[in-house]
Amino acid sequence: MKNFYRLFILLPALLLATLAPAQTCENTPNSGADFKVVDASTGTEISTLCAGREIRLVDNSGRQLDPSVVRYATGAAVTCTGSDFSTNALYTPSAADATRGFVVITQNTPQVVGASGIIFSKRLEVKASPAPTFTLTSCSADVVQVTITDQAYTANLYTVKIGNNVFPNVDRSQPRTFSVPAGSTAVTVTGNYTGNNQCSNSNTQNFTPAPAPSSPPVLTKLEVRDKNIVFDFDNIQPGFQYEIQVAEASAPGGYRTIASRISGSGIVRDYTVLNVPLPGCYRIVPSSACGAGLTTGLRGSPLVCTVDLFNTISLVSTSANGINKLEWKTLSPDINTFRIERTEPGVNPVIIATLPGTAPFEYFDNTASCGTTYTYQVTALVDRAASWSNKSSVTTAAGTAPQPPRLIASFTLSNKVELYATNAVGQPLPNELTFLRTSPTPVELGVVNAPTISDTPDNLSVVNPPVYLARRRDACGSISADSNPASPVVLSVNPQPEGARFTWSPLVGPDASIPVTYQLVRLALNGSTIDIIPVSGLSYTDTQPPTNQSTVRYRIEATGGGLAAASYSNLVNVTRQPRLAMPTAFSPNGDGLNDVLEVKGRFLSTFVFVVIDRNGQEVFRGTNRTQTWDGRINGRAPVPGAYAWRFEALTDEGKPFIQHGAITIVR
Repeated sequence: MKNFYRLFILLPALLLATLAPAQTCENTPNSGADFKVVDASTGTEISTLCAGREIRLVDNSGRQLDPSVVRYATGAAVTCTGSDFSTNALYTPSAADATRGFVVITQNTPQVVGASGIIFSKRLEVKASPAPTFTLTSCSADVVQVTITDQAYTANLYTVKIGNNVFPNVDRSQPRTFSVPAGSTAVTVTGNYTGNNQCSNSNTQNFTPAPAPSSPPVLTKLEVRDKNIVFDFDNIQPGFQYEIQVAEASAPGGYRTIASRISGSGIVRDYTVLNVPLPGCYRIVPSSACGAGLTTGLRGSPLVCTVDLFNTISLVSTSANGINKLEWKTLSPDINTFRIERTEPGVNPVIIATLPGTAPFEYFDNTASCGTTYTYQVTALVDRAASWSNKSSVTTAAGTAPQPPRLIASFTLSNKVELYATNAVGQPLPNELTFLRTSPTPVELGVVNAPTISDTPDNLSVVNPPVYLARRRDACGSISADSNPASPVVLSVNPQPEGARFTWSPLVGPDASIPVTYQLVRLALNGSTIDIIPVSGLSYTDTQPPTNQSTVRYRIEATGGGLAAASYSNLVNVTRQPRLAMPTAFSPNGDGLNDVLEVKGRFLSTFVFVVIDRNGQEVFRGTNRTQTWDGRINGRAPVPGAYAWRFEALTDEGKPFIQHGAITIVR
């Protein structure tokens, strides 16, 4: 606000260069008087003053005035008394100015002519800049809590500095926790005004970091009992307090404290918290000196999540056919293993199963006895910690008769029939199974607690293949209906001079509505597959058997018919005898024709070939087809005449093959 006044004073003309005390103040607009306010430290022109911070007043009228004739006065109003003015252009706003909120600065400058001076004033805002007040608490070794109690500065423009970490725009009156850089032991709070960087001030307080436990606590047990949880802890250190937290996404920092002021030494057992959130994940952490929940920087235990058996009523209803089904749920993704504990009347609890800590979270107890009530509890193991579920009881009960099994029959490489019983989706059945052969000779093969059994039927026939049935008995004694009839493929062979003709019986599988596809598999004697020939119908003639195999094994591979995997027929062998082709004479004369005696034929891989002279002496022995005789005896030239030979070998089936004859050396 600018005010212009004309000051009328009766002065001698020779005193025009100086100002006399004012008698009256009169508004004099458009006088041209002006001055500006400059911060004495920075030289920056300012419009708001800070208590205790010196300013400099500079004439800004544009006239070239001698500073000795420019006078200033300060106060709560415009100054009109000449004795109150001074040529001192420096001024430091006082606390009274800040309390009032403003100061009026009046400038008194001479006219160019005349005896009166010009009064020009400005009303300027004055702000206090006290050192801001705050409280400081060391929460832990690396966290402090700051509460700004100061009311002087703009509410949300405080700055907190700890070491090299600066936190701007901190609000007052609300406690705030801050991380402390290593080695820092002081907190500085600076107060600021909106739009004013001059009138700020700082306050520094030192602190001693609060001690922390040397190692984190361990949550070793978590057991759900109805709506409560019983905890066990380890590594609780004396002199410190701890709190239990539950993980909650909506809570500050992701955790909410449900119990505090826990203390002790070493192991703390059976600490019960009532009416806890279930299911949930929990941890124990050292309590902060700043209050529950403010645990930043303090090391706590890993999370341990509850394991809850659910739907106890449905467990009773699903206890059918002598099987008790358990289901549970957990929030933890880091479980190593689940342990299933079962208790029955008069018997101590026993661990009946240990399962991987992955889904599905279910277990089928098929060792229960009908009419017996069992109590189950599931334990989740995570590193050093364990989480116990609530206990759930169920009475094992019989239900409707179990579904009949699906039966599959197939021959093994040893020509035994192997029967395999599954449920409707192809899973093996663990309950008691009775296997029967209904034809050609009816017989009960056995009652077993396994899904498989084998049979060695006599006199296999394509026209009357063996047929099998199975039935199931559950733990409560209920017996299913018979399974589907199952009959493996029976293969027969009719050897021919060069090849063989095969016929076989049709496969009978679990689903007669699904077509069956057949393939003829050729195998070596060691059981390795030579090749596979797609065939149609129930017969096939092999006119081109492998030329390098004396004995070839055959079987039929059947797919379809409701089979989950292929079924195989019995094995049949087709053997072709070795063949030896020996000349009656040869002429080792070097003409390149019939100069050596060599073994020729088929399927002659391992043998002994011996030549004997007329005196009964062995003159040549060969064991493979690369060895030939040039007629020489001990390096001497061939001697014409007749010689005897003998050939001995074993067929692929291990039978002896022996031939002998005579050979003549001619010139």
